[in-house]
Amino acid sequence: MKILVIGASGKTGRPVVEALAERGVEVRAALRTPAPDGVRFDWADPGTWQEALRGVDALYVVGPYMHPDRPGLVGDLLAAAPHARRVVLLSVLGVELLPDTIPMARWEADVRASGKEWTTLRPNWFQQNFGEGFAASPLRDLGVLALPAADAPVGFVDTRDIAEVAAAALTEDGHAGQVHVVTGPEALTHSQAVRILGEAAGRELRYAALDPDEHVTGMRAAGLDERSVAWQRGLFQLIRDGRNAVVTDTVERVTGHPARPLEAYAREQAPVWRRPPLPPAPRP
Repeated sequence: MKILVIGASGKTGRPVVEALAERGVEVRAALRTPAPDGVRFDWADPGTWQEALRGVDALYVVGPYMHPDRPGLVGDLLAAAPHARRVVLLSVLGVELLPDTIPMARWEADVRASGKEWTTLRPNWFQQNFGEGFAASPLRDLGVLALPAADAPVGFVDTRDIAEVAAAALTEDGHAGQVHVVTGPEALTHSQAVRILGEAAGRELRYAALDPDEHVTGMRAAGLDERSVAWQRGLFQLIRDGRNAVVTDTVERVTGHPARPLEAYAREQAPVWRRPPLPPAPRP
């Protein structure tokens, strides 16, 4: 069995490649920049698709986030791979409640209409966002994470658990036509989550609830386009409305082991949030 992983350098793509390799599956890592262990794939250049898709039996798809004005790309890709029997799509929890300008609902519809054995993953917010995403720098450098999430609970999930669910859906029977909501083992507020990270790092970290309108103003001042602003506003509105407080047994049911708690991730990545060293004092 040969599986193409699109988005192989991303937060879920990397562990999907690893999870499939552990199963002894032949994996082809699709990368926009060519690498010795991967194949070139660019959503914006369909000329790169044929070689990437050659001979694959299944696809893990992280959609073309950088091309929201071309929502039909996922459907085009699946049509270009008639020999691929299975597809697993990474979506997001609450996709049906996001603004119409967000393309994920269209991607889900195209996967369902593809005629393939499809599985959609709708994960909660990634634990890895604290360590290698938008939250890492302010926590490390300032000791404060300011977000417009109020202090509503979120079932933060480790991307390795998402990857193991994806690997099962790609290689095992019984997942076709399923929407898997993938979460961590408990729902934590951002205050609780940041406190856990601080305890692991040995320093005080805190969360500050940001006013939603202030957040929008800041995004626009930073030069974000209106589609990106709408996307972020919609995602944080879901949190404030309590939509991300959901906790499921998907990880344990599919993989056979409990979902990884945030404490475990915090211990592993503790150096990320430790206070940066002071610059050397100027010499007299």
